[in-house]
Amino acid sequence: MITFLPAASLTRGDYAEFGQRLALDVAALLVLGGLLYLRRHPHRRDMLLVFCMFNVGVFAVLAVITEKKIPAAVGFGLFALLSIIRLRSQPYGNVELAYFFSSLAIGVVNGIGHLDLGFKAVVCALVLVAMGVLDHPRLQPPVQRRRVVLDGIHTDVAALRGDLERRQGVKILELRISDVDYVRETTAVTIRYLDPAAPREAGLLALEDDMGEGGAA
Repeated sequence: MITFLPAASLTRGDYAEFGQRLALDVAALLVLGGLLYLRRHPHRRDMLLVFCMFNVGVFAVLAVITEKKIPAAVGFGLFALLSIIRLRSQPYGNVELAYFFSSLAIGVVNGIGHLDLGFKAVVCALVLVAMGVLDHPRLQPPVQRRRVVLDGIHTDVAALRGDLERRQGVKILELRISDVDYVRETTAVTIRYLDPAAPREAGLLALEDDMGEGGAA
């Protein structure tokens, strides 16, 4: 049984403190998404929506749960409500996962109240600097991702890798079979490679840039 405790009205200082945390979160998110991710990975602009909304969602939930005037039972109830949601999405690459967890970390740090704002700024700066350095082109060469649909049924990953490298003239870093259609007799694979210019060749039904929903695995 959830019992609501009497709570005083929020003061002007509470709103000011919340506004400062929100401003810091938005500023850090703009640096992470705009200055870092979009400039270095413009072919995956759709992922920016995922980073931003998860960040805002985590910030909003934690801002409510950590409010000292809200009973702990209400916080557990909110998390129980969120646990009903099941996310189904395409597999992400290592780079996307790194940016995703960075956005979550920034949202968690800024969403928790009653911490010094300067300390929050230092932690956000640490996350941004680490991402900026580790994802620098000199340390992390730009990798392209494409979805390729081929004629026939193919299940041998090693043979597929060698065949696509020969036909496309690129060095494939990762190959994943995303769909096998036994009715149409086609095989869809997702490849990650360094060469940004992969020519078409006969036998490929489609070669799509991995942008938006059209390139989802």
